[in-house]
Formats: sequence, structure tokens, C-alpha cells
Amino acid sequence: MRVLTLYMCRDRSHFKAENFASVVEQEGVEQEVFAVSAEPLGVEGLRNVVVPVKRSWPLPIRVSYSVNAALRILRLKHGVELRSFDYLFKVDSGVVLPRDYLARLTSTQAPVAGVGAALLISVPFFLAALEGAYPVKYCDDGYVGAKSVAMGAWPPFHEGLRLPPVGYDEPREFVYGVEYYRWGLSPVLLALVPFASRVLRLRPHERRRFKAHIVNVAGYLWAALHGLDKYEFHADYRRMRNRHLAEKVLKYYFLLNRI
Repeated sequence: MRVLTLYMCRDRSHFKAENFASVVEQEGVEQEVFAVSAEPLGVEGLRNVVVPVKRSWPLPIRVSYSVNAALRILRLKHGVELRSFDYLFKVDSGVVLPRDYLARLTSTQAPVAGVGAALLISVPFFLAALEGAYPVKYCDDGYVGAKSVAMGAWPPFHEGLRLPPVGYDEPREFVYGVEYYRWGLSPVLLALVPFASRVLRLRPHERRRFKAHIVNVAGYLWAALHGLDKYEFHADYRRMRNRHLAEKVLKYYFLLNRI
């Protein structure tokens, strides 16, 4: 599999040799790796695409804009055509990957795989479903995943990667709730997550997200009350999420009956 990798790094202070090595030393795939940054990184031997962005822009908008700009620069100035690759890989500089991350995810042949900070997108999906442009949105990776789910392809994950800690950000969580509404997520399904975290006492990191879930619900309700437009795939997304929930319920029901 041929992978075009965009290593997203804001500036030299955010570049970490260990993290970058975990990306370029991926096993079982053929990669072309380019670091995308807002200013030159000044690292010897590094292929660096510089995309100046305004620091006043929200982080997801800066990243999304930079991905699209980098793809244009690579095509026009370096002759790198996305169509000649099987996958586009967007990875943040704060991530450390297991060596088989890309090999495992490409082996699933899923249109979208991984997590937001290390997101793998098949080129056919990018060109057709995303119309050749990375979504410039506050929840960019979520939108990509939601569109894949709406098509019936649940993005697979790979355990073992190290992600930087993400603090609680109330405005961000509110916007996520707005996006959940626009994707078409069922209000019942949205409500089940904080209920399970609080009442059923799931894993510790899930309980810690209880407050964020409540803000998600607030954003969802705000979007519903203001009648925001939903994305064109919302009906398919809701159907697939509800089906996924039903399958889980049935699985646990039959499991409990065997005990």
C-alpha cells in the first residue's frame, strides 16, 4: 500500500524526534512523508511544506486549511499527485505510533480508519465522498468518520498508540454537540452515553468525560432549537448508529442468557 503522510506540526517547538520516527519507520507500507507546518521547521533532511495560517483561527480550522493547502502545494510545486497513492494519512506531531499502525489499518481496507490525531483515509473515499477536499470544520475528523459510518463502514481502530493529553474545553465540547445533531445522531443515543458513564460506572476515563457529555447534549439541544441544517448523510448516519446499538444490545442479551 502506498501512503501519502502529512505530519502536522505547528512549529519547531512542537517537533519531537521520537514521534516523527514512529511515523517514518512504519512497517509494511510504502510512505512518502511531508511535514506540514506554519513556519519552517529547520530539521535537516525533512521534507517540509510551509502553510502560513493565522494563530487567531481555531485549531481544527488551522489544521483543516493546512491539509488542503499542503495537497495543493504538493501537486503544483512538487508534482505529488494524491491519485497515485492508496491512502492519505494525517497525523499530529504529538502522537507516538506503534510500528504496525499503518499496516494493520490498511489491511482492513476500510475507507476511514484510526483516530482523529492519526487518521487514515482511503484516496477513493477522499476523492469521491469528500469531493477531493478535507473538511474545514470544527470537528473535521469526526465529520470524516461520520460520513464513513453513514456509508456502512465503521472506522476500525488500532490499540497501542500514545496520544497527547487533551484537557476539557467547554466551547469545543459544545460545538461537538452541534455537530452530532448535524450528523443525524439520535437524541436517545446521545443521552445514553452520559447515563452509562454516570449510572453504570464504566471505565475511569469514560466517567471523567461525563461533564463533557453534558455539554455535548447542550450543544445538540441548541442546534435542534435553532433548526440548524443537517448534513446530507444524516438519515443514513442515524440508521447505521441505531443499527450498531441494536446489534450491541442483542449481543449482550444473548451473552447474559448463556451465563
